[in-house]
Amino acid sequence: MKLLSLLPLLGLAAAQSDGNPHNWDRTRRCDHTDYSPACGPCEGIGGIPTSDDDYTPTTCEVTGNATDVPSDQLVRPVWGEKWQVDPYFEVLIGKKTDPFCFSVIPSNDSVGELCYRADYGQQYYDVGGDSGALRFDLNSKTVVGNITSKIIHKDTNFWIVNKFPWYAAGVHQCICSQVREGGASGNKLMYPVNPNWTEQMFYIGREKIGIEYTGTTQELEHWAFGPHHLWSTVDKGEIIRMWQPFNGLQIFPEGTNRIEQDQDMFEDPPPECKKDGGALFRVKCSDEGYPMTEEEEKAVEINKIDKARAVEPVPRQAFKGSDFENMANVLNGWLEEGDHETRACALWSTEELQQLQAMIYLAKHSEFDEIYQSVDDNRRMRKDFADIEEDWAQLNALLEGVEDDHIAHDIRRDGHCHEAVMWFVHHLTTDVKKMFADAGVVVPLLSLAPHSEPPAGADSAHKAAHAVYQEQVTCSSCHAQY
Repeated sequence: MKLLSLLPLLGLAAAQSDGNPHNWDRTRRCDHTDYSPACGPCEGIGGIPTSDDDYTPTTCEVTGNATDVPSDQLVRPVWGEKWQVDPYFEVLIGKKTDPFCFSVIPSNDSVGELCYRADYGQQYYDVGGDSGALRFDLNSKTVVGNITSKIIHKDTNFWIVNKFPWYAAGVHQCICSQVREGGASGNKLMYPVNPNWTEQMFYIGREKIGIEYTGTTQELEHWAFGPHHLWSTVDKGEIIRMWQPFNGLQIFPEGTNRIEQDQDMFEDPPPECKKDGGALFRVKCSDEGYPMTEEEEKAVEINKIDKARAVEPVPRQAFKGSDFENMANVLNGWLEEGDHETRACALWSTEELQQLQAMIYLAKHSEFDEIYQSVDDNRRMRKDFADIEEDWAQLNALLEGVEDDHIAHDIRRDGHCHEAVMWFVHHLTTDVKKMFADAGVVVPLLSLAPHSEPPAGADSAHKAAHAVYQEQVTCSSCHAQY
């Protein structure tokens, strides 16, 4: 569910003077023109990162310094104008601009919270022909499950089309954007990387370096420019590996295959990004499928009926029950009368519910929460998604060790059913709910019986699950008359 992004070279720049805020060592980061002493062989090599603090450095053995290879025998790295790579591996790194790291565009500094997303698939590049474009077809594991993505960067436009997993009935999402230098609004627009960018690289030395995801070690030439490092073959200059500590890791196991590209693959815009016949989720896309202007974004509002329901703090009598079970039956009746498919809470797993909630969170309209937050309404989002996800992970880990405690797992699942329904009903517009229904997205029903306080002898997992459950089952405070 990636948003993903484009080639780490979008952040290509000279020395970075951001102060190295994450205090990375010279193995993970060594800016060639901004470090003293200057970077040498086996420095700035990087590896596979998973966070600002954790990464597994690759292996490296120096086989020659820069002065050991005569300049007339040195083959410079070759990028080329038209090529494709299959397979292709990457860890994409960039500023966190959405809770799922779907829209990761490499930046020109490492300040702030960063996303790390591992992908694999194919990459296509053509700036010598009519298209002037870059395309990725990738597979990723995300918080909402395994997704496939198509990313196209053509001229200054950037499209990310994601296909969600089975539970979302193959729902598509399109994110429309424009790439700006440093990722900041108002900065100059960026085009696909120029094929001659390797001309500015400085030679570092020759190394036997481990190539991630392949299980191989190759003797390659090491080049650098600012924080950007690449490794190319000794004889032909084929680029095999690239690393930039706050843009990403890229692996081209067989180099780049220089062939003519099918121009139809560089869709402009992708059909999934258009209003007519397009994706269920279209983020910042105009009706024609291009990135919205700021004025167009501001014009998108929730309708009057949805807003009237959001500002009414007390449910109408038809949506209330005499006790918890009656309330759940009443609300389930309304859910089952809707256009969307429903499934009993007991038939869901906690993981499936968390994935569904992540997708609902992605589709929510921020104006609803602004209304709820302003009056401290129980329908409000109590945390941002990063904190929600962290809470989920902590309780998931705690419950992994108590597989025999079925009650604790049932409490966990039932709480998610109630929370997912609340998010679905009170944070999605009517139009989005209809699109969910048309796409076959399944909605859970509420569990019928409340979970009582855990007994005095209950274990910590049981108590923790119940405490979270109490926060999730907020509907009873308004919909139950007791």
